[in-house]
Amino acid sequence: MTEETTQQSDEPSVGQLLKAHREQANVSLESLTGPLKLSISQLQRLESDQYQTLGPITFVKGYIKNYCRELHVDSAPILAKLPAPPEPTKPANMQSFSRRTEKEAHDSRLMLVSYIILAIVIGSSALWFWQNATPIDEQTSTINIENSILDNQQNNNALNNESENTSQVQATRAVERTPAVMPISAEQVPLSEAVNATAPIAASTQTATNEPDTQSNISTINMVFNDESWVEIHDGEGERIAFGVKKAGYKMAVSGTPPFSVVLGKHDVVSVSLNGEPVDISGYPKNRLAKFKLPLAE
Repeated sequence: MTEETTQQSDEPSVGQLLKAHREQANVSLESLTGPLKLSISQLQRLESDQYQTLGPITFVKGYIKNYCRELHVDSAPILAKLPAPPEPTKPANMQSFSRRTEKEAHDSRLMLVSYIILAIVIGSSALWFWQNATPIDEQTSTINIENSILDNQQNNNALNNESENTSQVQATRAVERTPAVMPISAEQVPLSEAVNATAPIAASTQTATNEPDTQSNISTINMVFNDESWVEIHDGEGERIAFGVKKAGYKMAVSGTPPFSVVLGKHDVVSVSLNGEPVDISGYPKNRLAKFKLPLAE
């Protein structure tokens, strides 16, 4: 084994063979630079067996063939002495690429799940905000519906009362027409009965005189709207004396029998006074309907 290794080490290398053939042909390195398109330093590295500095093994074989062609030497035995190229490291690179692709796919799935969770959170927040928000228009619509139902009930009651009043009036007229059918002379009626007959008339006159003056019990509400707001007012007899949305700058004065039932959509933008006296309603919660009586309960 030692003798064979010694014999192999004694054999000239590819670079030594090329240099030996060049010197034997008495050819300088400068004369080979033109035909081979190589510099002197590249030719020196080729003759020194520094193949790794000249590029891939395919290029090195091409340089050797052209070198031998210029020296008219057979290149086959010299190319046979070239060392075998190292095994490629593609499997490792492919494995690394596969791992990188798998990691990128995992990151993409994780990012997609994060986006879905974020979208759910944003959608839930928007739905919660929409459900809890109560704009003044929606409040007004709800109150309008309630008021329509109340108006229908009041109209029905008014019709019933009118029907009853009509019946009473017809009965009264029938009673008033009865004396005209059966007249009684003054001579036939005793004096005591005549005096008693006039007593109800005097009593009714006295009752009418003693009735209280309802006009003295009338109160006036004044409102100044600094911004758009909805308002509804009922007097003490249940009559609705004000209703609707009032624009900014609107001034309203309504009169009726107290106590008044008042509903304001935005009470903080409305100035209220009763019979010329300011009414403080600042204690009611903002951004909500304010329902109160006038005069305010102390």
